[in-house]
Amino acid sequence: MKLSTTSIAFVLHSLVSLLEELARPFKTVSLHPFHYLQSEKYIIALTADCCSAHWQALRKSSSNGSSTIPPGAPSTGDPVLPGPLDDKLVKRIIGHLKLLVEPIPDGYIIPAKAILEDDYVHEILDPKYEDSARSLASSSGSDTARDTLSSRDQDEDMEDVEPCIKVIIEFLSASNWSASFDFVRHAIHNKKATTSSQGGTAQNVTMSEDDRRLLIIIKFLSYLWVDSQKLGLVLQELSSVFLHFRRIYQNTVALMAPLLIFRWIEHYPWEFVRLHSQHRKLDGGPDTLADMTHSLGDNGRRRSSLYPFQTTLLMLVPEVFEVASNLREAKGGNMAKRVAFLEGLRKGLRNKNETAGVCLVILLRAARHFPPDSESAFLSYVMDVQDELRDAVFRRHHPAGDGILFEQDLTTAALISLIHLNLDVYVDTLTQTCAQPSAPLSFKVAIMQTCSYFARRHDAQNYRRLFVAVAGFIQHQLKVGCNMPKLAHVNR
Repeated sequence: MKLSTTSIAFVLHSLVSLLEELARPFKTVSLHPFHYLQSEKYIIALTADCCSAHWQALRKSSSNGSSTIPPGAPSTGDPVLPGPLDDKLVKRIIGHLKLLVEPIPDGYIIPAKAILEDDYVHEILDPKYEDSARSLASSSGSDTARDTLSSRDQDEDMEDVEPCIKVIIEFLSASNWSASFDFVRHAIHNKKATTSSQGGTAQNVTMSEDDRRLLIIIKFLSYLWVDSQKLGLVLQELSSVFLHFRRIYQNTVALMAPLLIFRWIEHYPWEFVRLHSQHRKLDGGPDTLADMTHSLGDNGRRRSSLYPFQTTLLMLVPEVFEVASNLREAKGGNMAKRVAFLEGLRKGLRNKNETAGVCLVILLRAARHFPPDSESAFLSYVMDVQDELRDAVFRRHHPAGDGILFEQDLTTAALISLIHLNLDVYVDTLTQTCAQPSAPLSFKVAIMQTCSYFARRHDAQNYRRLFVAVAGFIQHQLKVGCNMPKLAHVNR
């Protein structure tokens, strides 16, 4: 049943009031008893469900009676957005949600599975996100034991709510962009003013409460619902403060901004394609921010977080790929550095550099939105890179040799991206490579996860050739799995 904007606002007001009432007696979430945490998790999950159900009903209502777009075809119209919510309610909800999560740990590296930012990825690569709501109903144990949980245990217990918080913030920013963006912008500029007045670049050993709050708000950046115009506003704000930020903030921006760009491309792929077809960069200065990021990549550990950020920013500057594809000459030193960065990724991939692999899979994931006959320099560049990625990730591995395998999520992401981009070219060769008896376990897992990924899509019928090619391998694995308990019984 579709709720009116007034009704959903009343529901959200009631739910956030419950959360505020639960939190009122305590200074921090770490002090909440276990049964309080469970209540908060339930309320947050319920809030996310209400937001999702309302938005889905709006989409369904809008699509009824429209048969102009064939099933499975990409949309070319703006998505249906929820009606406007009150500014105070939006800021009140975000203000409370920031109390319930933790900042990204120092040294965290963006996982390859984040590249597959769509509705199906967590089901195959990180099932705990899908089971978080169900775990609420199945928890057991004595209340006495629960009340003695350490603060670390409680922090880990609250990690399950983050996917729900992402849904809520996405809904809020889609329904009231100005209030959501103002909340983030105000926090960022307040910190910039504080940092400028303090001077220096030394990193404090301990994190202050102000640091923690801002890091969480920057983390929320990746949850915002943005179109090209709003993404440009976010990048413009980040450009104005990035070099003023301390390293810990820069690292969090570098981790979160790519996720925001991924989600924009997934929600508005035609805007991304149009950007390249019209040969114009995104507003907001992504090239300037990329140049800032390039100047900070001073060591291997930091490059692991900065390179995906730099890659996604350059995707918003079509001229870079026109120069990299030799369709245009480089003008200026900065352009030469940007192109050299892309070439460095290809060289790094050949040397089995994990970060380079992540960055090039990012390009492949974005390129799948272009029509096959597109003359875009971006698509042309990716077509030149795809075989290099295939050879680097899936070259024959000799167990007795010095072959190095990429980690599982990157292997799966690469396989999905290659098949998604060019099914006819890769489905036979890569399925044979991954399904042969002597293949590394990571290859076999990757082909199973890839089939699961495409089987869950709305256009799964388009990948029937993949399913047929892997059917024999899957049947064999099922037989082996069924025989294992019998063998174990005989051995006993």
